[in-house]
Amino acid sequence: MHISRKADYAVRALAYLAGRPDDSLVLISEIAAAMAVPQAFLSKIMRELVDADVVLSQPGRRGGYRLSRAANLITFRQIMEAVDGPIHMVSCQDDGNDGCTVAGNCTQVPIWDRIQLRMLDIFDEYTLDQVRSPHGLVEQVLVQVGSPS
Repeated sequence: MHISRKADYAVRALAYLAGRPDDSLVLISEIAAAMAVPQAFLSKIMRELVDADVVLSQPGRRGGYRLSRAANLITFRQIMEAVDGPIHMVSCQDDGNDGCTVAGNCTQVPIWDRIQLRMLDIFDEYTLDQVRSPHGLVEQVLVQVGSPS
């Protein structure tokens, strides 16, 4: 299994918002710069996170983004499903209409179902507060890398 770049960027952006010391609105340009995420792509991701009620958006000159609820109430599963859709191990778990000719007699489905349930439990176990990023994390790393040893 491979986590999409979209999900990775979503977690980065939300970790930044979770690391903010207050409930203030944050510009997308600030999030993109701080977390090394392309701003245009991040704009699309943030729209999906707004639609999934993971973040709140306020348009306008004093607008920006903030989490819709406490970071400990936002799970990795919620983030991933907000940007990538439901998580399935194999296509027959999606909706059963994948055209498989042996679906009715398949011995693999119960195993894939158990694996998926365990995986989803793990994604539900981890929350955004466990990966919150200190304000200015990327800037701190860049200073450390650029400084002579």
